[in-house]
Amino acid sequence: MIRKLTVEGVTVFPERESFSFVPGVNIIVGGNDCGKSHLMKLCFAVCKWSHGGATRDLPDTWAEEKRLRKDLLRVFGTTELTAVTSRSVKDCTAAVKASLEGEKAPLGTADVEFTFHAGREEDGLKIATLPDRFLHENAVFIPPREILSIYPCYMQAGKRYPELLDSASWELCRALENEPQEQPAGAIHQAIRLVERMLSGHLMRINGHFYLHRHAQEPLELNLIAEGFKRIGTLGLLLGNGTVHAGTTLFWDEPEMNINATHLPLLVNIMMALGRAGVQLILTTHSLFLLRELTIQLAAPENRGVSRRFTGLQLQARGREGVRVSAGESMNDLEYIDSLDAEMEQADRYLAMHLEDTEEEG
Repeated sequence: MIRKLTVEGVTVFPERESFSFVPGVNIIVGGNDCGKSHLMKLCFAVCKWSHGGATRDLPDTWAEEKRLRKDLLRVFGTTELTAVTSRSVKDCTAAVKASLEGEKAPLGTADVEFTFHAGREEDGLKIATLPDRFLHENAVFIPPREILSIYPCYMQAGKRYPELLDSASWELCRALENEPQEQPAGAIHQAIRLVERMLSGHLMRINGHFYLHRHAQEPLELNLIAEGFKRIGTLGLLLGNGTVHAGTTLFWDEPEMNINATHLPLLVNIMMALGRAGVQLILTTHSLFLLRELTIQLAAPENRGVSRRFTGLQLQARGREGVRVSAGESMNDLEYIDSLDAEMEQADRYLAMHLEDTEEEG
């Protein structure tokens, strides 16, 4: 699990910023272009790199620098690390420090600290602190883009040219190759049942293609299924084949994407089950409905043991670079939520319109 990340000179974070994460549910809130996905991708790249080194007894610093550079490039989908720096700063040097922990890597033993420089590619990344231990627990990234429909094409292309595909989608496709396991018990089993309840069925793979099977119906091709349900079905598959389990860090970018508000309470039910199961959940959102539902369900007695952390990102005023960061255990700890202000402003306009209509009728 990732517990802390400190960045400076990375994309929209030109100044030094520190982010803390809890083992339970972490919610990153903000508008467009404020760095939510960048922050999540950086965390995922570091976790992925650490997990990839778990089988190395005597890691070589030079080899690990090369591997970390490759992971960063593929996760961000760029051809050079210069694109990941705060390019508004001339000759920018990006600095990253991450604190990680796992079952065989107590806090403080898996930390990594590195820098990379704009304009210096091959030798630009340097690891200042190499961890004593690597993570054995895996990390999974569910992107906003639905992946199941393009899974067959991705698998064909990825097996021949993996470097041409973004790492998150490719790793997700590879994870979907795993065969289903025996039904897990406890909260993971409950999460699977909640996914099936939302879909009114379960996803299955037949000859390299996925179908939705509902009771007393023939399997439905994915093109006939709502976009949002495909993403939820992806999570169900990952739970069913053991890819997501206790100890996994699950990065979920905008889970509400293409999901009707009537289904969001059930979606949060699934998140709560994952938190109770020991899955570290890190999600981004700018949905006020989802934020309120998270707040409501986190307050329920059965979820009070689930740790929670809200992080808000706000673009600076015009003429200033970077974002403002606020954080706390509740939504009320955030200094600014753009979706909240937008909804309140719209509500005022809506009420004013009806008042005008009422006055005209009177």
